[in-house]
Amino acid sequence: MKRFAAILLVLPVVLAACAAAGGSSVPPSSDDEASEPPPPSASDGGDDGGEGAIEHPTGADEAILVVSSQGGFVPVEFAVRNVPSFTLLGDGRVIVLGAQTLEFPGPALPALQERTLTEEGIQQVLRAVEETDLFTGDDLELRGMQQMVADASDTVFELHAAGLDSMVTVYALGMLMPDMEVPGMDPAEVAAHEALTLLSENLLLADTFIPSEMWEREGWQPYEPDAFRLYVVDVTGQPIEGGDLPGMVQDWPTDDEPAAFGEEVGEFLGPGTRCGVVEGELGETWFAELSSANENTLWTTDGVNRFRVLARPLLPHEERSCPEL
Repeated sequence: MKRFAAILLVLPVVLAACAAAGGSSVPPSSDDEASEPPPPSASDGGDDGGEGAIEHPTGADEAILVVSSQGGFVPVEFAVRNVPSFTLLGDGRVIVLGAQTLEFPGPALPALQERTLTEEGIQQVLRAVEETDLFTGDDLELRGMQQMVADASDTVFELHAAGLDSMVTVYALGMLMPDMEVPGMDPAEVAAHEALTLLSENLLLADTFIPSEMWEREGWQPYEPDAFRLYVVDVTGQPIEGGDLPGMVQDWPTDDEPAAFGEEVGEFLGPGTRCGVVEGELGETWFAELSSANENTLWTTDGVNRFRVLARPLLPHEERSCPEL
């Protein structure tokens, strides 16, 4: 079986900066070793048979593959709440975005779902990634579609496998139509778009891409995050969108003071936007609170001062911190 670093795809001009070797090497396959390979383990493939399996992290809080959408012309409220569309963790758990409702205002939390792959299922995903020949240990950016499309988002694939850490970023994934000619886009980048579009579609349709026997059990289950990044904005005195309806304003659920929550991070959501992380018991409390709230819900401690809260669930592999914006 080919390894992720076995083939370096060299894309001229537009990808020249990404073609340099990263210095990482892949452990030799069993054909190259003088002695017999060790027995299969969780880290080298486990139930997939060991020989030829692709090594990967095995921790419940370690990511193997993460696919996310970043940037683009979107409201800041969407950007700060945006979660990955596909996450595969070391213990086989897959966390995806479930069906999103069209109601307004929408729920305060995204509908996340989870299901667990067997080791064989993990290998199925890793082989699909390997077949693109794009994940070599070097960061790769494909931006040729900027010649055709404005304000599109980046699709970012982050892979941790075969001893390598690879990031592939592709602009306007899925917008390159068959036979579309893009000025200055090399044929190799066109082929990369096609390979990544297929990979993305397979991951989004994991139920049909991965056979049922490669899942630990049938059906997806709601994913309940235990940590959140909360953005808090003082909106006292501002009109409430949709009117002051029953249940629109709720009591702040914890003992801290919203006006002093976390740290101030600027004014991108409003004057004095603050950000902090809640986890453990506080995370459980906020999960229950947010599960019954919507995008327009406000919180108060005294019935007068009102605060808007935008919540971003933190997945097991993500840092418990607020990013610099």
